[in-house]
Amino acid sequence: MSKASRHGEIKRTLLIALAGNIISTIIKLIFGLLANSIAMISDAVHSLLDSVSSIVGMYGNRIGQKPPDLEHPYGHQKFEYISALVITLMMIIAGFNIIHEAIERLLSGVFPNITYFSFAAIIISLFISLSISIYERIVGKKTSSAILMADSFHTLTDVFASLVVIAGFIGTLLGVLYTDSIAAIIICFIIAYVAASLFRSSTKILVDQGVSNEILAKIRSITNGVCGDEMACHAVRGRIVGDRLFVDMHVAVKGELSVEESHKITETIERRLKEEIKGTEEVIIHTEPRGEHDNI
Repeated sequence: MSKASRHGEIKRTLLIALAGNIISTIIKLIFGLLANSIAMISDAVHSLLDSVSSIVGMYGNRIGQKPPDLEHPYGHQKFEYISALVITLMMIIAGFNIIHEAIERLLSGVFPNITYFSFAAIIISLFISLSISIYERIVGKKTSSAILMADSFHTLTDVFASLVVIAGFIGTLLGVLYTDSIAAIIICFIIAYVAASLFRSSTKILVDQGVSNEILAKIRSITNGVCGDEMACHAVRGRIVGDRLFVDMHVAVKGELSVEESHKITETIERRLKEEIKGTEEVIIHTEPRGEHDNI
């Protein structure tokens, strides 16, 4: 998939998610206010954050597609992950606010007035959020987009939150009036858990976590297949940013090979890696005299 088509597909997905989240927010806010349900209002705030996160995601995606420049010679892909961290921060702030309001309601004895319309509204919103989350996850995996994966997880918490709201409604109808506030607090724990997961996944990229041993083994296998007895690779490293793989390695060269011959072999290595390992963006090969690395 080209960079342009990837960018377009991510943008289109985020726009669809934004529209769905806005609809879900309006439904839950209106019926949450009518029912005086802190759990449903909290869920509406959560959906609003989903909308904001989609907007942040579109911004991060647009910036991430900018070509390298003097200030960012390796590109702007990490802006996607910074945007994902912004989404995480918004989730944490929302969680604290919801807990505060839920505790106040518990202490003051404010209880909701649940109707069949309340149930219908939250169920419709649940299916909207679930559809958005599944769609974003599918496209996120296809495009290796950190933003879509982050937004998918964020939207998935809306599904769990809606289930908790439904449980709170049932408890309220059965006469356990404080279940609405308890449901709101449980929603906050769901938000906190997913926020922590997003934080870990985003920081792994921002601190340049290396690729898996499986990918490193494949890089060595391809390289050694090209080199034969003429060269030996070592100090192979790789890192993934978005859907792009960056590789660097050292290759020990036999002394009788000319510079031109060595260069042709390294060009072949680079071409083969880009052909056989999806998303390989750049391969840097440092050649050195064969000697201490003969047996590598």
